[in-house]
Amino acid sequence: MIRNLLVVLFLSLFLMGCQSETEDPAHDDEVVLVLVDGEPVTLPMLERVMRSQGVDEDDHDRMRELLDELIRMRAVANIAEREGLSDEPEVRAELRVRELELLNHRYIERLQRQHPVTDEDIEAVYDRQRERAGDTQYRIETISFPEQADALRALARIDDGVDDYDTVRAEAEAEGLAIEQPGWIDLSQVPEDFAASLKGREAGSVATLPLETPQGWRLVKVLDLRDLQAPPLEQVRDGIARSLLQQRRQSLVEDIYEQAEIEPMLPLEE
Repeated sequence: MIRNLLVVLFLSLFLMGCQSETEDPAHDDEVVLVLVDGEPVTLPMLERVMRSQGVDEDDHDRMRELLDELIRMRAVANIAEREGLSDEPEVRAELRVRELELLNHRYIERLQRQHPVTDEDIEAVYDRQRERAGDTQYRIETISFPEQADALRALARIDDGVDDYDTVRAEAEAEGLAIEQPGWIDLSQVPEDFAASLKGREAGSVATLPLETPQGWRLVKVLDLRDLQAPPLEQVRDGIARSLLQQRRQSLVEDIYEQAEIEPMLPLEE
């Protein structure tokens, strides 16, 4: 690919009259295509833009256009640097943040290539999820309470026989609390402690623990049951792979963070 690119690009440079004999200021392993006021536009730069825009190496016209765009960008950037724009605090900060983002992304990408998610990894997760899910789906209705104590008091009234679920539901509705029917769930979709309280419930019964959610603490009633039809592995393979990659990324970042030597340079509030 690179040889073909070089032939086409040097032809492009000749046609555009952009060839230069100025000393090469780029890295020794980079092919410089053109110097703009002494600053390089390199082959890796062009290849990067081509990849980002999906331009094939055989599309010579589009390659010339992209090279011309890079040359124009380099010319403007040169003036900006000469006028001190790159030394302004806001610009300097933005450049540093972009560099951090790029290095983080590339480093994680490289590690994931070195340690890819395997079929065995995916199959192990699939087997664990199937085991956790059980063989039953539950259609539920929930009442959301703002505090855990409120949900526990309502649950205690039902457990002690003071009130039934319908009475608690009517009071909650009158108070404007959210009453929802999320649909069918299985045990793998809820925390393990709540799953234990839901497992084996019959239609019409109430789970023995409230379910914690971002919207509050939910009292859960089972409306109906049905057999769980687990999706085949091939249907969920890609989703499991993405989830594993995300988990590994988060774990890697946390490990590196814990090992980093962090020295505050300004006084911080306790």
